[in-house]
Amino acid sequence: MSRIRMQEIAAKAGVSLATVSRTIHSPHLVKTETREHIQEVMSQYRYVYNVTASDFSKKRSSVIGVIIPTTKGAIFSNSTQIIQEKAQERGFSLIIGNTGYDGDVESTLLLQFQERRLAGIILTGFAIGQERAVREVVQSGIPCVVIWESLEDTSLSFVGFNNFAAAYSMTEYLIRLNHQRIGLILGPYTKVRRARRRLEGYHAALRDYGLSPDPRVVIEKQPTLQEGKEGMRELLSMLRPPTAVFAASDMLAVGALAAAREKGLRVPEDVSIAGFDDIDFAAFCNPPLTTVRVPAAQMGEMAVKMLVEMIEGSSMRAKQITLNTELVIRESCRKIEKK
Repeated sequence: MSRIRMQEIAAKAGVSLATVSRTIHSPHLVKTETREHIQEVMSQYRYVYNVTASDFSKKRSSVIGVIIPTTKGAIFSNSTQIIQEKAQERGFSLIIGNTGYDGDVESTLLLQFQERRLAGIILTGFAIGQERAVREVVQSGIPCVVIWESLEDTSLSFVGFNNFAAAYSMTEYLIRLNHQRIGLILGPYTKVRRARRRLEGYHAALRDYGLSPDPRVVIEKQPTLQEGKEGMRELLSMLRPPTAVFAASDMLAVGALAAAREKGLRVPEDVSIAGFDDIDFAAFCNPPLTTVRVPAAQMGEMAVKMLVEMIEGSSMRAKQITLNTELVIRESCRKIEKK
């Protein structure tokens, strides 16, 4: 049985060839009723669009590469899901690479995406020292957009937020609750710039309020539940444990909550715990988690729009957008009464 062609689908659906093509490549441009009718006809005749042949004829890939640090937990799920949805609406598919916070793996993925001549790349931040590699990818003709970070490099495009300011605001909030010994559990700040900026924001807030940073209460961990639990255990085992802990990832914070309960401590009566990200289940913890709300979905949507504009040639100039974060006050932190 010969494979049905697009022209035949158009004839059977009673629409133009251009309308069928738009349904495949840019479904958001086709009326819902028309699009659903064409898709029904395509399904009925088991029509499968030959993307490879189309890419070859257009001399341009229809695949976008997305690089994320980890697939563990829910940290990057919202932004990645929106990227997939919005890319599909514009006729692009995704290849997702996971670095595991390893700069060498990140370099390999960038090279592989270059070799495949992908249409564009979205990076969920990048490892410290990778700026040159990312610039080289852009210079090779592959558009790139960085999310989750605000960059100082004006040659790179990003849709991010100020990690320094976000961490400063949470630390300041805990200080204003009269906590003077504040622990910090955060991701790999020796490898990842945004984690380092959160550490710097935490330090700056302490200094601005006359508190001396204590490196012993800063714990570097991978942002997982188990590592959050282990980091909290380390802090609680100290002779003078913190009265509040800022876990610069909600995954770490939920693990910290578990460690506090394991030790028989009440949150927030015995120790306050704050997070970062406002992932879906932060509001459903016991107690609900005070955290920093990050515009994850908005970053993903805007990054796709920016990248597609670059791919289609309507805008090759680097664009830089910094979005706002929000302090979300729930029940996991309390004010200490001054003696």
